[in-house]
Amino acid sequence: MPIHLLDKTYKIVSPNGVGAGRVVVQGPLPGECTLPAAENAPGLLGITMHSQLSEGRAVTVRKAGIAEVVAAGAIPAGAPVIAAGSSGKVKQATASPGTKLNCLGFAETTAVTDGDIIEVFISIHEHTA
Repeated sequence: MPIHLLDKTYKIVSPNGVGAGRVVVQGPLPGECTLPAAENAPGLLGITMHSQLSEGRAVTVRKAGIAEVVAAGAIPAGAPVIAAGSSGKVKQATASPGTKLNCLGFAETTAVTDGDIIEVFISIHEHTA
């Protein structure tokens, strides 16, 4: 059974770099990425595959496939996930009806608490609650 993945390298422009398994968004210039500014951030690029703690250096980002990411709280398997905030963690996508959600994908495994590492099937899309 073939496994399809798509990784791309970006320059991290967050002042303190980024840890592994974090959501990143489009940076100010093409080819740059940064941690999200807030919960449900637009411009999702994917999940970092390794730590890069130096600003201006390259980090590999998984854009398609399945990747491990850090959860910000409890998430059931199968739930859609969004950026939880500037930490780059993910949370279950919930919102008031009519709210646009910038979904990263779907949880493949369950998170019980903040800091749990889960697998996410990356399927970046917008969804209206």
